[in-house]
Amino acid sequence: MGTEFNDALSSQFDFRGLREAFASEAIYQAFLDIEKAVALAQGELGMIPQASAEVIADNCHYERLDLTRLDADYRTTRHPLMPLINELVRLCGPVHGGYVHWGITTQNVVQTGLLLLAKRAQGTLDGLLRDILSHLGRHARTHAATTMAGRTHYRHAVPITFGFKVAVWIEEFLEAGERLAEAQKRTFAVMAGGAVGCFSALGAIGPEFQSRVAARLGMAGMPIPSRAIRTHICEYVNALALLASVCHRIAEEVYQTSSEEFGELNEKRLDGSIGSSTMPQKINPVHCYGIIANANKLYSLAGMLMASAHRPFESDGSTNQLFEDGLVEVVTAISDVLVRTEALTRDLGLNAPRMRKNLELSHGAILGEYAMMRLGETMGKHKAHELVHEAAVAAASGEGAFLDEIGRLPGGPDLSADIRKKLAEDGASGLCKEYALHFAALVENIGTGPLPSAQQRSINAYLKSSRP
Repeated sequence: MGTEFNDALSSQFDFRGLREAFASEAIYQAFLDIEKAVALAQGELGMIPQASAEVIADNCHYERLDLTRLDADYRTTRHPLMPLINELVRLCGPVHGGYVHWGITTQNVVQTGLLLLAKRAQGTLDGLLRDILSHLGRHARTHAATTMAGRTHYRHAVPITFGFKVAVWIEEFLEAGERLAEAQKRTFAVMAGGAVGCFSALGAIGPEFQSRVAARLGMAGMPIPSRAIRTHICEYVNALALLASVCHRIAEEVYQTSSEEFGELNEKRLDGSIGSSTMPQKINPVHCYGIIANANKLYSLAGMLMASAHRPFESDGSTNQLFEDGLVEVVTAISDVLVRTEALTRDLGLNAPRMRKNLELSHGAILGEYAMMRLGETMGKHKAHELVHEAAVAAASGEGAFLDEIGRLPGGPDLSADIRKKLAEDGASGLCKEYALHFAALVENIGTGPLPSAQQRSINAYLKSSRP
């Protein structure tokens, strides 16, 4: 029921082919792509006859497989790759088929093939990330001056703008993108070292052979192609989990602030969607809880892989299965997270008047830091902190309004009037608008080029350029 339910919700999303990334046809073809690259590289190096390499390569097409024969062979061999090897040998004939899968082992093909599929899927995931950044850039620019309450520990902190909040989200996504790009250099790597990774069947020509296979597949090559090394995959999965956590945080904020008590943000209602079978007024944040659920699933998968990466000796079947199945589940989970986040950020709704009303709930106390800093100019910050704190406590206990309490302090009447003026006007603190506009300019039209670097993201350059 759970899977059918979630698939029903997912039917309104465009997964851009990600749901077919690890379909049977795609997996078979990826394994065949590995065998093709292996044969052609070995033919170039004279490890197998060139004619055999060409025949093997010509037959590495999913459409040529006899799926009925494959299925029967799986039932007999109970092996994850031998039926495919047997089928490729049959297609190539008795002479050339003898050079299929020359000097490599099952995990070389399976692990490399699944990483090849993950690499292909990553291109689509990168596109989703860029679309999310573009949507957020638009929101940051549009709402650079839309004032709202900044909150720490679920309490009012200082006034900010929604554009500033979005700029923070953008920075987190850009950091996540950097992290992913770095991890991919090590993760999407060919492992073709044979039985235990020391090229026992191929000898000194093995490393050059692996490099050529990697070049053909557009991947890196493992410096030591040991079947026991898993940390590079963990690095990639952890980078995806951190990316998901950014989406999770946005979803949590929208989830909570879309409630009637906040009324600040809301996701676009999906046409025809129903929130409850018994409460007809319900419109539930389906994007948000889909993001939250799949992000949590991804965290669990990351933890599971980390907990099994240290298995001893040169290979372990249980680890193989965990990582092979786990990688598919990881890409599925991050796909669900990013597809929903793209939809959420694209059509995110905002109630600016309600944001303003919520900011005023503390009756000026949200500008307590501002009051402290102004009083501190004449009496020092420590004493000013003490007095403003006492005023806030008095207001919270019902003894008097915060601004009235501020008005009783030395220089208080002018300060109270100043705070009222700030509340009536913009009221946001610091560089909220500047950050919003700076980050909006970086990503709103991000295209396909490199992500903005840390240096480009620094506010200093923006501030210098905006000075008269």
